[in-house]
Amino acid sequence: MTNYKLFNINPKDLKVLTADEKKIIPILAEACKKLGSIYSLQKNDKFPGANFYPHNVTKEEIEKAAQGNPKILSPYTVIQQNKEGELTAIDYHQKYATYLEPIAQLLNKASELSKNKTFKNYLKTLATSLPDGNYDKADIAWLAVKGSNIDITLGAFEKDLDKLLGVKKAYQAHVGIIDRDKSQKAKTIKDILYLNPGPRPHHIPQAKVQVQVQKLIILSGFGADAFFVREHLPTNYDIREKYGSKIIGYLTSIDYKFEKLIFPIYNAIFENKFKERYSKELLKTGNYYNVLFFSLARQLHQYRDAAYRLKELLPIFDLANGVVSGIQHSKHLILKGVLDQKELEAIMITQICWIFSEWIINKQATIREPYLKGDALALNFLIESGALLLCFLLSVWPG
Repeated sequence: MTNYKLFNINPKDLKVLTADEKKIIPILAEACKKLGSIYSLQKNDKFPGANFYPHNVTKEEIEKAAQGNPKILSPYTVIQQNKEGELTAIDYHQKYATYLEPIAQLLNKASELSKNKTFKNYLKTLATSLPDGNYDKADIAWLAVKGSNIDITLGAFEKDLDKLLGVKKAYQAHVGIIDRDKSQKAKTIKDILYLNPGPRPHHIPQAKVQVQVQKLIILSGFGADAFFVREHLPTNYDIREKYGSKIIGYLTSIDYKFEKLIFPIYNAIFENKFKERYSKELLKTGNYYNVLFFSLARQLHQYRDAAYRLKELLPIFDLANGVVSGIQHSKHLILKGVLDQKELEAIMITQICWIFSEWIINKQATIREPYLKGDALALNFLIESGALLLCFLLSVWPG
């Protein structure tokens, strides 16, 4: 199993790249491919804890063992059982050393070609952090990158594969080309939303939140398996508080899902007279905004202790909150003249289609089960609050 997805790039998107960036991209793509092999070792659909824990031990036994050995609940360890039945923890960088070393070599090779000092430093730091397990340094160096036309994330980030305790992080990677125009527009929207008054977690430095829209070259590991359309990194809250974070929109995935899932679902579930009011292009725009607003609202409502308190329920509530809050926050953009009423309606319509799409995807890949549950929770809220009825009445109101 490859556990990565390659994407076709429009030749005009390559025109923004420098000569050294064009040489670097194939090297980084190869590193991402290799990372998919590690993810293959982690993934196991037959067990809630995947391959992070022995399959014959219970959640309670793991938690009890962790009282005497905290490394058992580290996000970056694999749990093993010795002959005496004792649970032990081995660090990722030791467990997967033979896989990580070739990846580090590729990253060093790419760094030697880069003429962008901040990107060069990031690649070197990432190459060092993978074999020695110092992931925070790589995150900090990534947030400091300036002026690069390409981006790469590579490491263990998401906990959703661990359905037993919601602790262990799965490997994933991506390489993308940054779309400057759309990134700037996304930043403008972010600045408007984040300046609006209202309660929010005080510890998140909103001014340090970067927003990028990218054309994907490759998705690998968990991100490819779940077919991400967005990402929000780093996942370490201490790093976010001190150095900020970055929200990435994968335009390639967003558009692909719109064509293959969202728009066909829209045509299937809405009646013809209703559909006359919304063009495909309007819905495509609404779909893009839907993803963007979800990501921005999710950042606004991130709390340090949420992961500890919610554990395996975190991705469900996190997604439901992002869906509802994203739509709710978009009202400010209408008042500011950034959005119009029809675009808001398109956002809500495409969100309904997203919920149906998660059910379809989940039939093929149960890895997205938390997203399906989160969407169902959000849909129930929108129905009970009357939000969907209001959207319908506005859509059929004369003029």
